[in-house]
Amino acid sequence: MYLAALASALALLAAAPSQIVLAQAAAPASAPATAPADEDPFPSGAPTDDYGLMGWCYGALAGHMELYEKVLPSVRSIEASFPDSKRSIDEVMGDYTAQHAEGDRLLKSWDRSLDLLEGTGKTGGGSRAAAVASGREVWKGSDTADARQLAQIWMSWGLPGRCISTGERLAGTAK
Repeated sequence: MYLAALASALALLAAAPSQIVLAQAAAPASAPATAPADEDPFPSGAPTDDYGLMGWCYGALAGHMELYEKVLPSVRSIEASFPDSKRSIDEVMGDYTAQHAEGDRLLKSWDRSLDLLEGTGKTGGGSRAAAVASGREVWKGSDTADARQLAQIWMSWGLPGRCISTGERLAGTAK
């Protein structure tokens, strides 16, 4: 399911470049001294401090979540174009519902982490609004993008691993 959607998205992107700017993982110019060497790279353009990164991740995920209802009809059409012989289209679409619920859980957790960092004065002088807004820039252009192209990009987007690991660490659930 996901492989077919990704292949379709890449073909469409090659034919018609998107106006949407998605974050790609890339090492920052200089990693913070406290970052373990085995952690995922920072997304391009994302802050490297915990507070700024969590705000950025929150904004990027919130933008993805807000597009859910808009892209769902096109996602269903795309998924139906590449049927899975072992699962019904409703089962496949259930994966997106579960993904949406997990996104909601992550946003709540990250909101608590941002509150905790603010409460302990560990904001690095940044503001939540600015950090979240910078993350939402990932979806800039989505309001004018072709519906099918947007759905394909939306389907293939994944949270940068650094967002997950930092969120887990801040929530105290890192393994």
